[in-house]
Amino acid sequence: MNQTIVDQKYHFISMFNPKTGAYVRTGIINEHGLDTGVDPSMASFPHLIDVGIMGHCMHGKILLCAKAVLGCYQSSLAVEETNLRLDDFLEIAIHFKVKVNQFSLARKAPTG
Repeated sequence: MNQTIVDQKYHFISMFNPKTGAYVRTGIINEHGLDTGVDPSMASFPHLIDVGIMGHCMHGKILLCAKAVLGCYQSSLAVEETNLRLDDFLEIAIHFKVKVNQFSLARKAPTG
C-alpha cells in the first residue's frame, strides 16, 4: 500500500511504496486541482529523516573499512558515544510516522 502525503502549504502530493521503494511526487497543484508541472522547491516537512543510531563503530576502530578501501564519512576513529536506544528510535518513528515516508539509519554525526 502506498503512503501518501498531501502538502497543504506547498500544494503537492508525494507517494511512496514501502515494498518497492518507488517514490513519486506531483508538481504544484493549482486551484483547480491540476498538476502545473512546476516542481515544488520545498516541502512542509522532510520526507526522509536520517536517524543516527550508532555512537561508535568497532569496524572503524580496527581499520576494517580502511583496509577494504572504504572511506568513513563519520570519523569513526574519533567518535566514542553510546548507541541510540531502541525505545528512543521507536519514539522518533511513532512521532513522525504520518509525516515521513522513509527513515535512513546511519551512524551518528560527530559532535564538536
